[in-house]
Amino acid sequence: MKRIIKKMVRELQLLLLLGILFVFAMFQGGFVSWFLFYSMLPIILYMLFIPFYPIHNWKIDRTLSDRYLETGSDLEVTITIKRKSRFPIFYLVLEEMFPETLQFQDIGKKKYQYFSDQPSYNRKRYVKKVIYPGFQKEFTISYRIEQLPRGKHQLSDINLKMGDPFGFVECNHPFHVTKEFFVYPAIQDLKWKQQSMSLEEGSNSSHVHDEKLTNVVSGVREYIPGDRFSWIDWKTTARKNTVMTKEFEQEKDSSIVVILDVGGLQQSQRLVFEAVVEWTASVLQSLRKKDQNISFYTFGKTERFFSNQQLQFQFPAVQNYLATVTQEQVSLAERITTPMKELSRGSVILFVIHHLDELLVERLSNWKKQDYTIVVCYVIPEKQLNDKEEQYIRALRLKNISVQAVTERELKQEQWEVQASR
Repeated sequence: MKRIIKKMVRELQLLLLLGILFVFAMFQGGFVSWFLFYSMLPIILYMLFIPFYPIHNWKIDRTLSDRYLETGSDLEVTITIKRKSRFPIFYLVLEEMFPETLQFQDIGKKKYQYFSDQPSYNRKRYVKKVIYPGFQKEFTISYRIEQLPRGKHQLSDINLKMGDPFGFVECNHPFHVTKEFFVYPAIQDLKWKQQSMSLEEGSNSSHVHDEKLTNVVSGVREYIPGDRFSWIDWKTTARKNTVMTKEFEQEKDSSIVVILDVGGLQQSQRLVFEAVVEWTASVLQSLRKKDQNISFYTFGKTERFFSNQQLQFQFPAVQNYLATVTQEQVSLAERITTPMKELSRGSVILFVIHHLDELLVERLSNWKKQDYTIVVCYVIPEKQLNDKEEQYIRALRLKNISVQAVTERELKQEQWEVQASR
């Protein structure tokens, strides 16, 4: 209502000005008076029409340079505006309303130098562009969003404002043009070190150092979409005139389960959680590249599970999940009260956590009793690694549970490393 009243007051002021100029020309007479009136007449009429210009009829389209990006990358946004008439527009101001999810920045590994200073991760984003369309019926506006944070983001609200050359009147209208894009967690180069994985009952343990356990070829079968090119048995393929692939014996105790802690009962630390997600994504990518038998779990308000098949052949679905996962008001210790029956004995279970307490230490100890190899990657700022935290870590190690404290010192390294040993 106030906006309409303000608009009407401006219109009355312009009409009053036009009336004053006309009266002045009538009474004063002469060339100068009428020249002043006629020279101001088109300008005032233009200003009278601007508040009623149908800017809401414009067609707005938004184009993104990419819909799937990695944290820290840049996005080019192009906004195309189309209108039906060539009504002259002296200037046009575009304002982009960014969502809350984009009010952060990701500068790659350098962000971990602010591990204990969470506000440094914040960034107030604001885009305001001014262009001069003139008589153009179609024009574009482009801008870049830099250092994108992880997440599913939605660009939606745009505000357009036009006015007269003197800034006396203006016309603005909000537009709702939705475009979504995903920013995946960055995947870092990572080494996996793990000891004691047996291939058969009663056999000696083997040592894995960033390598895939050797499979034993047990036969051949017809090609199935998703099979690797290196698995093709060329001799059998040539003999049978059908693409055949090698069939391997399944390694009994080489399965690895990765469990991500999405709990958020403690004080929210966004940068720590980003490190947890990035570490998990790097572990999964490193293991799947080496054809390890892996699976992935999260225990939030609902349990999420990704099988080895999904991790090997549908990894973008896993990346989509890791891009959108957020902290939830749950406790990992309360969600893992008993070990999962579907896991075979001897499996390696890697917990990527960012909170450790007495209850979680007890739960992990119970899992260890089920003949699992438990590995814990504990992501924590170095300043918070106090005596109490060290006590929890020692308690786990006394139970033969491998614990690796991942601080900013490890996160800033060129190559990350999982040390699955006491």
